[in-house]
Amino acid sequence: MVLRPPVELMLAQAAERLPGPAVLRSGVAYEQKFDGHRALLFTPVGPGGRVLIQTRRGSLVQDRWPDLVAAAEEQLPHGLVLDGELLVWDAEAGRLSFEALQRRAAAAVPQAWPRGGRPTSWPSTSCSGTGCSS
Repeated sequence: MVLRPPVELMLAQAAERLPGPAVLRSGVAYEQKFDGHRALLFTPVGPGGRVLIQTRRGSLVQDRWPDLVAAAEEQLPHGLVLDGELLVWDAEAGRLSFEALQRRAAAAVPQAWPRGGRPTSWPSTSCSGTGCSS
């Protein structure tokens, strides 16, 4: 089975309190929430295809993140779907910058963000498809 956008993302739900470790047989794990934009990254199924980036609302935005698309084309196998966060690192401040992320996401001209500018980071929370290893 090949996943193609749009794909509906599973979203976090608010809770009054954290569940105890006995809620699931295998235990409960928690992960840090990054201050970024949730998205899915799709690598092409075969040669000649395009890397696609889908927002949580279903929009395709790969034209806004050419550095991430280039890194995915160079480093990731075909047939992969990654669920993660778009992040922008501010090297001068030594931290993530949500403001820079918002500016970049809203830029009318993607070329305004050349290589050497503030790079996009992509921490992935899950992987699906033929390119994933178990």
